[in-house]
Amino acid sequence: MWFPVLVVKVDQKVFTETQVPLRCGDYQDTEVIWRNGKERLENKGNQINVEVVEMMGGNYSCHNAAGDYLNHTLVLVQDIPSPNRTRRVLEKSHDTDEYIRCLAKNYSGIFHCSWKKTEYRMSAAVVFVQVGRTISCSEDSDGEGLTCQDRDSCPFAEELSRIKLTVYFRTNYLLEDYTITPFYIREIVKPDKIDITKVEGNTFQWGYPATWSRPCPYFPLTFRVKVVQHEASCDSKEKVFISETIINATEFTVRCSYKKYCFCLGAKDDLVDSQWSQWTRYEVKNKPKKH
Repeated sequence: MWFPVLVVKVDQKVFTETQVPLRCGDYQDTEVIWRNGKERLENKGNQINVEVVEMMGGNYSCHNAAGDYLNHTLVLVQDIPSPNRTRRVLEKSHDTDEYIRCLAKNYSGIFHCSWKKTEYRMSAAVVFVQVGRTISCSEDSDGEGLTCQDRDSCPFAEELSRIKLTVYFRTNYLLEDYTITPFYIREIVKPDKIDITKVEGNTFQWGYPATWSRPCPYFPLTFRVKVVQHEASCDSKEKVFISETIINATEFTVRCSYKKYCFCLGAKDDLVDSQWSQWTRYEVKNKPKKH
């Protein structure tokens, strides 16, 4: 069976010249001419060989003697997999040492994967997504990620197999594939930021994120609270009034006499070793008491 896309695997570390066979279709009794883009080739016939030099693929079309279009073959070039092969399309994350990062807001089976393209490959496009289980994915409109859903996912059931995901990118005639380390949903779950619902003096109250799985007793969250100086970041390790404290309650009272401070709040799944949500930051400016 003939396919319009043909992938040639080459070793980019050495100079290569590869003979690639192309077939127009079932045109044995027809004069067939070929073009690579707008350039007419000397080769003629229903089946020809073309030479692919290093990363120079092409879009080869075949026509009859009158110039009418018959068919085409897109020839893409892919580097042979190796631990030290050069990657051109995506940048590796400093946090995870992965090219693609996937996160889920809950256990519904929906998760989102994102990446960052290199400066010189911003036009690279996703051409194919290979994923296991009963999962479907769609590319984001900005080309910077995928939204995927496991159609057979059950939030209350234990996952039996990890998700395997490979994304193929094309830039010009270069094809690159990126595979993320296989994962369970529970390993990538990360709650949304917590909304503080009530503040009375130095007492803070909050609830579960609206996007988190329900019922809450079945999907409990644990929380971390921290108090830092007014202008400090929640990640600060130096300008700290109250060190990070882990609690299960949805209320906390800051017992201090500071006039200005910042209350920091985060959440994670209480039952698995998953990721913390982003910090919720609440600035407090207490008025001085009158004597």
